[in-house]
Amino acid sequence: MFYTQDMRKGFTLIELMVVVIIIGILAAIAIPNFVKLTYRAKNASMLANMHTTQVAVELYPMDNNYTGYPPNAAVLKSELPPNFKNPYNKSDSAIQDESQPNIPGVVEYKADSSNKFYQITGIGKDSTAINLTLTPSHVLY
Repeated sequence: MFYTQDMRKGFTLIELMVVVIIIGILAAIAIPNFVKLTYRAKNASMLANMHTTQVAVELYPMDNNYTGYPPNAAVLKSELPPNFKNPYNKSDSAIQDESQPNIPGVVEYKADSSNKFYQITGIGKDSTAINLTLTPSHVLY
């Protein structure tokens, strides 16, 4: 059998359909994993924000003659680095007082009336508190 110039080489419709189906299966596996990974990364970023907040709170008394921890989140905000952002929405605040409504990705700060005790809580994607609450290991005198 001789082949002439008119015989075109290419993929058949069946071969193309098989490739499309394989790509669809791979996408069906990869997309949910990507969504889970993104969610975990944002939660990890919020936990890092909680730790950064704790470090800033612990340093505050040293910079202010040991008068106590910051009284509220507004005072604490000036102590935090400029790249302190909310991982879920960059335009939302990254830190607030505990009394304000829950916003996903925000770190909530609460000091007692004497400013000798504090609590830091993170708010997850579904506006519920993360299972990690940071408190001081000692109370300021």
